[in-house]
Amino acid sequence: MASATKNKWLKYLYLKSYPPLTRYVPKTKLMSRHAFWNLLKKYRHVIVKPVWGSRGRGVIQVSYLGGGKYAVHYEKEIMIINGKSDTYRYIRRKIGSASYMVQRRINRPTINSRPFDMRVIIQRKRHSSKWVVTGKVIKVAGEGYIVSNNTRSKGSLYEFGTGIRQSTLNHLSVKKLESRIDRISIRSAKRLRAFFPGHRMYGLDIATDQKGRIAIIEANLYPARSHFRKLSNKSMYRRITRYKLG
Repeated sequence: MASATKNKWLKYLYLKSYPPLTRYVPKTKLMSRHAFWNLLKKYRHVIVKPVWGSRGRGVIQVSYLGGGKYAVHYEKEIMIINGKSDTYRYIRRKIGSASYMVQRRINRPTINSRPFDMRVIIQRKRHSSKWVVTGKVIKVAGEGYIVSNNTRSKGSLYEFGTGIRQSTLNHLSVKKLESRIDRISIRSAKRLRAFFPGHRMYGLDIATDQKGRIAIIEANLYPARSHFRKLSNKSMYRRITRYKLG
């Protein structure tokens, strides 16, 4: 089971196959020529990412521009490529022999014209079955990046309410959105516990679209606490640490 803890594809299957969560997990397939073109044709924008990756490494966004042209966004570089053959060949060169997935891209809201998503931490204490959301932080992609990992893209971090009020979601109720995210996050932790029964901490990368509809991008069994340590208010970091030790 040790290898399964870092396998994004298996965790996707665990969450997607659970009816209460199915609608919140974006369509994803293991990377192949057929799967890639099938999802890109259907959604026009996809994310290609490693099965075993972390911290935003190796993530590629591909968009169909029309007229046989495709935009491939990797790190801060955007390549406009003409034709399906050259586009797929370019992507295969980038990913090499590594195992990859292709996922429907969520059209994320923005803060200062940069897309954001969030990291949600769910934990339970050692001798308790009760799951609690102990931390939630908004991660804004750095200039020119699609990934929101703070270390990789040098983006910005916000507490949840502060970030939502400064974002293109500022027309929504912060309280209602937070309540929905917490409920879905706890449901996800309960589902994952069926496969990782001894585990007490999960980190979910959650995005919304421009209307506030929630999507679970991926689940992490060993989430870093560094995002919370970087906030000026250390209360969430301290709470996460207490639960981790308890």
